[in-house]
Amino acid sequence: MSLGYMKKKGMLILIYGFCIIDLFSQIPNGAKETIHLKIEQENRLYISKCQATSFPYNSRWSNILMSNGALVELAFKSITLGATFLTDSNKDGGTNKIDFDLGYEYSITKSLKVQPFIGCELNANGSGMTTGAKLNKNFDLFEYISLGLFLGCRYSRSNDFTYFGSNLFTNSDYISASIGAYCLIFDYKRPKIRTNW
Repeated sequence: MSLGYMKKKGMLILIYGFCIIDLFSQIPNGAKETIHLKIEQENRLYISKCQATSFPYNSRWSNILMSNGALVELAFKSITLGATFLTDSNKDGGTNKIDFDLGYEYSITKSLKVQPFIGCELNANGSGMTTGAKLNKNFDLFEYISLGLFLGCRYSRSNDFTYFGSNLFTNSDYISASIGAYCLIFDYKRPKIRTNW
């Protein structure tokens, strides 16, 4: 077989594959999303305001630290309830954290949504409030399943501890940016079919 024939065959297979995916990714006409389950992988970069626990009692902002973890989110219509489990990859960056968030999704387009949220953060040293927003982009694979990417920002105020060298600091304010990917499973409410014409 010639190289040109192989290239043409490969292109036909790719086009055929994209057509099949597009065929199965169509949302039923008039359908409305009622329930979704989202599973996310989240990577978070953050800085925190730190206060020394011994004299001199100076405060400082930390270096850029990183956390990563997983989020499980359940939504009814546009109201979301999520739990994020984070593990710090920096040994001096604090303890493991759990975030509980209550949010609302606003649709910009069919596949692009803004999601503001408010909630609380829990860790081994204390708890505090958290608030922020995410930008979610869905890529439909099949009628009831999507993959997606998101960008997020978050402000948290919770008690934690960080070491800089041998000095112990308490943390209170966190500012973070996050990026990640998710899998989304839908339940659609199909429109009623009129039978009395």
